[in-house]
Amino acid sequence: MAFLRLALSAILAFSFYASWAYYANSLVTADKAILLKAALVQGTYSGGITLFFTFLLEYFHTKFGHSAWCVSLIVPRWSKDSDDEKCQTKEAVEDALASSQQRCSGNYLPGMLLVPIPALLVQCTLLITVNVLFATPNLWLTIAPSIVFSAIYGYLYSVSLSKSQARSKLTNS
Repeated sequence: MAFLRLALSAILAFSFYASWAYYANSLVTADKAILLKAALVQGTYSGGITLFFTFLLEYFHTKFGHSAWCVSLIVPRWSKDSDDEKCQTKEAVEDALASSQQRCSGNYLPGMLLVPIPALLVQCTLLITVNVLFATPNLWLTIAPSIVFSAIYGYLYSVSLSKSQARSKLTNS
C-alpha cells in the first residue's frame, strides 16, 4: 500500500509539474522541442524528488519531530567604552545567555516545524541546479510552484506524522 501511495504521488507530481513547465515556458518560446524538454525535465525531476522528499521527511521527523527549540535569539551588545578592566562584551554575552534561558521558559518551537526545512533546502538546491543545467528559459516561474507546494506538502506531512505518532502513543498507553 505504501508503494502504491508513493507511486501515485510521483505520477501526480510528474503530470502537474510537466504541464506547468510546458505552460510557463510557452510564455517565452514557441519552440516545441524546448517546451517538451523543459516539461520532461521538470516532470521527471518532480516525480523523483517527491519520492526522495518524502523519505527525507520521514528521516528528519525521527531526528527533530520529538524535540523543542528555544525561540529567543542572542544578540550581544558591543561597547566602545573600555575604561574599566571588565570586558563589557563578555558580560553582555553572559547576560544575553542568562536572559535567553529565562525567556525560553514556555517559548519553544515544536521540532515538527523544523522537519521540512532540511528536505526543502535539498529540494531547492537540486531543483535550481537541474533547471539551470538544462537551460530552462523561464526558471523562476517554472520552479516557484514546486517550491511552494513542496513546503505546504512538507509541513502537512510533518504535522500528520506527529499526530499519527501521538495517536499511537495514546492507544499504546
